[in-house]
Amino acid sequence: MKMPFLNAHIAAILYRNVLCLVVCDCIMHLCLFVLTGFVDLQTEKSDLIDNVGAIPFLDYKHFALKIFFPEAGPLAALLIRDIGQDSEQTTIDEKCQAFAALIRDKQFLSCFVHALEEQKNFSIRDKCTVASLLTLALHGDLLYLTEVMEDLLQSLMDQSSNTNPKLLLRRTESIVEKLLTNWMSICLYGFLRESVGQPLFLLVSALTQQISKGPVDSVTEKALYTLSEDWLLCQAQDFEALKLNVVFAVGTGGEVSEALEVNALTCDTIQQVKEKILQTFQRKFGFLFQHIRNIEIEYEKDGKFVMLQEVDESSEIRGNVTMLNTLKHYKVGDGSCIKVITRNVHAPLRSQSSVKDDENFAVKYFHLVSSHRACILLYSLCTQCTDTPNDPLSDCVVFSSMC
Repeated sequence: MKMPFLNAHIAAILYRNVLCLVVCDCIMHLCLFVLTGFVDLQTEKSDLIDNVGAIPFLDYKHFALKIFFPEAGPLAALLIRDIGQDSEQTTIDEKCQAFAALIRDKQFLSCFVHALEEQKNFSIRDKCTVASLLTLALHGDLLYLTEVMEDLLQSLMDQSSNTNPKLLLRRTESIVEKLLTNWMSICLYGFLRESVGQPLFLLVSALTQQISKGPVDSVTEKALYTLSEDWLLCQAQDFEALKLNVVFAVGTGGEVSEALEVNALTCDTIQQVKEKILQTFQRKFGFLFQHIRNIEIEYEKDGKFVMLQEVDESSEIRGNVTMLNTLKHYKVGDGSCIKVITRNVHAPLRSQSSVKDDENFAVKYFHLVSSHRACILLYSLCTQCTDTPNDPLSDCVVFSSMC
């Protein structure tokens, strides 16, 4: 009578032992993978920038434009046309002069800001815009701007809703918080440019270079070599490193420049190859060759140049999604010759707008990881799904909204 119980107990022990062996094997493979990747990243040559003096610092006007108005438009560019660290006086009409006199009254300005923020339809974007406009208006008198900002910050801290001081200034949700951001940016510009700008630029360049040494999914933007676990590319495919000999078309007579060696991967999309070509060119010569939208690349095959595109008639289609073309798709090998063509010089060439301009880009296309495949893998871990072999996602409670 006890035999069935003993058999079940023995089966459970065997299952547990097998599971432990599988887990240990997975851990060993993971450790080996991490160790190999770490050694590769440590031993590979680093070529951050050949011309450190050519670091692309923005002048003060464009720096202010990007800080004050991140979504810059023609009006924003017009507003900072005359701004500088040594601003010149401009002619203004009587109404502007009257309003300028009003905002010089600290009490009026504080009441004005509080009245605006009490409006229910006053969005966060509106608050940031008003703060940037006030920064521009008071840019010539930073001492007064600092005093106003101190009063507004004190009012913000005294609000009954701000019971937890640790949460203050965590998000830019008020005019004074955006004022503080603008004020710090103005004060730090000289320090950034003269002291920490170069090391900071080299740090970002080093991170970008290390990330580009491994696969990066062009759609999800997840990478094999990443600092964040949330952006780790867990399903990285096999890839090989390539060295491409890139030449640049000069003029319209068929002349080309000397070859430039560019590192790429077989899994890189055409857009990623263009980016690596432009980055290598800028590191080598200290200036940008062209905007990425203004160039096309061709691959020399059997004495002829073939246009490389993100999507064409040869693209692989899986269900309702299209896989972006890669160097492996075009069978581009190590040492291949790639020619860069500028669109505005070679007008007869058919130009192709970027597929990323499509509003449904993430739905229509995939690169290294298919969203449908990812959902199926997640489905296998979902305990709330029923067995539906024909359509494994049709009755999935958790992931039906994702796929």
